[in-house]
Amino acid sequence: MTVTDEKSLTSLKRHLADYHSYLAKALAAVKILETADAQSEAFSDALAELHVCATILEPYSEGMVEAINQYTEGLPED
Repeated sequence: MTVTDEKSLTSLKRHLADYHSYLAKALAAVKILETADAQSEAFSDALAELHVCATILEPYSEGMVEAINQYTEGLPED
């Protein structure tokens, strides 16, 4: 593995770690939204949590795509 490949893999792993925590929170909020009464505080709280996560995940997603592209560009062709 070259230094460039190691750097792009490190970047990808960093993006994955950052992305994972917010994705887990978003998925938990979705589960609550699917089961809670729409008039309940739990529903409102989950909706707010999902909004925050979606807002944060949007730029993370762009960074994730870029990190994946950089990593895969450095892979040898089959």
